[in-house]
Parts: sequence; C-alpha cells; structure tokens
Amino acid sequence: MAACQSSQQQSGTDSAAAAAAVTTDGAPAWPLSGTKWVLKEIVNGPKDTSNWGKEIYMQFLDSSSQVRGHLGCNGFGGKFVATPTGELAVSDIMSTQMACPALNVENAFSQALQNTNKYTIEKDILSIQRGDSVLATFTATKQ
Repeated sequence: MAACQSSQQQSGTDSAAAAAAVTTDGAPAWPLSGTKWVLKEIVNGPKDTSNWGKEIYMQFLDSSSQVRGHLGCNGFGGKFVATPTGELAVSDIMSTQMACPALNVENAFSQALQNTNKYTIEKDILSIQRGDSVLATFTATKQ
C-alpha cells in the first residue's frame, strides 16, 4: 500500500445518508457508518490467515466522511462517500509504513478498498463490491 496513493474523487453526496444501510433481504442491518467492520475474507486475496497479525478492520466515520482502520500491522485512513442506494467510493488512502510479515494481505485489502464502487449489508455482513463482483466481506462487531 503506498503511503500517498490517492484516487481523487469529489462528490456533493452527503455520506450521512449512508447510515441507512442497503440490505438485500429488507431486514434491519448494522449501519455502514459507526460500525466496526472486521475483515472476514478478501475474495481474490490471500486465504492463509495465520500471518495476519492483529485484527484487520475498518470503521466509517459519518460525521467526517473518514474511513480508518487497521490492516493487521499498519493503520490506515482515507475518505469515503456512500449513498443510501449502495454506492461507495473510498479515496485518499494512506497508511503507516511498518515492515510486516503479511504485506500481501494489506496490499490486497487496500486494492479492494480502492476498487470498490458498491456495498451491500445483509444481517451483520458487509460486502464491498465492484459492480456485482464481491471484493471483500466483513463482519459487524461492536466498537
């Protein structure tokens, strides 16, 4: 993950509207913002979780349109724009640059975040997607 890598994207969309999460089954769901989302799987990423180190998670902060979290070794932060209809853009991602045994996991996670343009929440599972292709899944946990 490059420390200064950025994909500039501006939008007038209020990310506060994203608190009303999109669900595929109509059941009440955890909101995108304000929930701690713990990585469950990177679909086309590393499957061996034994070297992930610390918990890998992200949190969307509604009040500041910021996303932040932990990649297993390095912390990261960036900006996000989400809509109630399930659109999601993450940009301006930066992370600390410690040498880590699981950089392949961190790089795959970073790629998934940068490539996402959609999200869905079903019960306690968040899927970030590129179109209809799931890039990664996360489980909701209390902060």
